[in-house]
Parts: sequence; structure tokens; C-alpha cells
Amino acid sequence: MRVKAENLVFTLFFSLGLLLYALGEENPVTGPVRRVAYLLFSPLLKAERELEEEVEKLVLLARELKAGSRIYSMYKKQLERERVLTERLRQYEEILDSLERDLELEFPRTAPYVISKIVFYDPSGQEKFFVIRDGKNKGIKEGDLVVARGFVLGVVDEVYYSTSKVKTLYNERCSLLVSVEDLNKAFIYRGSYPYGELLYVDLQDPVTKGKTVRYKDLTMRIPPFPVGKIVSVSLSTNPYFKDVKVKPFLSPREAEFVVVFRNS
Repeated sequence: MRVKAENLVFTLFFSLGLLLYALGEENPVTGPVRRVAYLLFSPLLKAERELEEEVEKLVLLARELKAGSRIYSMYKKQLERERVLTERLRQYEEILDSLERDLELEFPRTAPYVISKIVFYDPSGQEKFFVIRDGKNKGIKEGDLVVARGFVLGVVDEVYYSTSKVKTLYNERCSLLVSVEDLNKAFIYRGSYPYGELLYVDLQDPVTKGKTVRYKDLTMRIPPFPVGKIVSVSLSTNPYFKDVKVKPFLSPREAEFVVVFRNS
């Protein structure tokens, strides 16, 4: 059966070939046959042309869709890049805001300094120390004064190569030479939590509540940055001195960037 079918198909195509060859010859006998064949086959030829046109349109549409898909993919990537850039810009703006806020002070020309960033806070909640990002690599030494927003935060305690530990105004091991508003006299500030204290304040010293305590640099290179405000004055257990409590102006957790004033 398969052989017969193949023979039939071959015969059909062979006959069709002869017919087309005959129709192609210019003679009066085949003219009517050509016209009849044209009438019979023209719809098929027209349908074939229309099919080819539709296929061409589909191919063009597929190309346009592919190009559109490529453009959409590029657009999505561009949107993602813009989103990332916008997020980075927001982060940079936050950092700049923190810098402007924390470094809002007049930098002296006579004292070398290093701008650094706090990377770790005291987890105990008493704010007795914090760690900054720079150390020996920036020339920081023990005893250097640490300031933020124009207020004293503490003193460098331990120095490593790229980090430093700072003891704060709440630390019992922190002591500073200070002066009191309207008084031409030096006192010792000693840290404590939640309030620090002034040592060796004589009974006759006019130290009163509400006055500002400032850092005192005997070399006059570092400005008298504020340390805190006196919150209470009372008699101490020592009959020769007053008990003076000082509340620091700034907590370390309120700052992100600091200025370290180097002693040399």
C-alpha cells in the first residue's frame, strides 16, 4: 500500500509538471487550458501570497516583540541602577547631615586634629566608653581630647593601630582640667554616672547651679569647649570643699562623628 501511495504522488507531481510546461508554451491550443488552469489555481496562488504576507508580518512582529523585550529589560536594569543610586545618595546625605551636626564647631588653627567615626558604644547603658575608627595610623595618642558638636565627649584611653578606646565624661577614670563660667580658676572634673563632679571646690568659690563648666587647656591651643552644666552644689563630707555635680552636655550616643585633638 505504501508503494502504491508513493507511485500515486509521483505520478501526480509529474503530471502537474507536464501541465505547467505545456501551459507555458505559446500556442492557441493550450490558451484555453491556460485560462481554465488560471481560474482554477489563482485562488490557491492568491491564498499562498496572502499566507506569505501574513508570515512576513508575524516575523516582523516577532522581531519587534523581541526588540521590545530587550528594551524593556534594559529599562528595568536602568530603573534598578537608579534605585541603587538613589539609595546611595540618601545614605550619603545622612552621613553629610551627621557630619554637619557632629562637627559643628570652630576648628582651631594651632591644634592638630583627626576627624573620626564612632564604631562601638558601651553596651552597659552607662556610656563609660566608646570606640572610634582611627588609632596609631592617624597619630592618635592616649590623653587626646575628643569632641563632637562643639562639646567634650571624653579622652582617648587606649590606642591600637586602627582603633582607639575613649573614656567618656561618665567614666570614673576620666579626669579633665576645667574652668567654671565667670571664674578665673582651674578645677578638676572627674567622671561619674549619671553626673560628673568638680573636685577641690573651696567653700568660698562662687560656684553655683546653672553655670557652665569648660575644658581648660594650659597651652591655649585647644578652645575651651563646654563640658557640662552644674546641676547641684552642696556641702560635702569634707568640711573644706563643696560637693558639685556636673551634667555633661552630650552623650556619646548622640554623636556619630568626632574630632580628636592631638596633644602634639
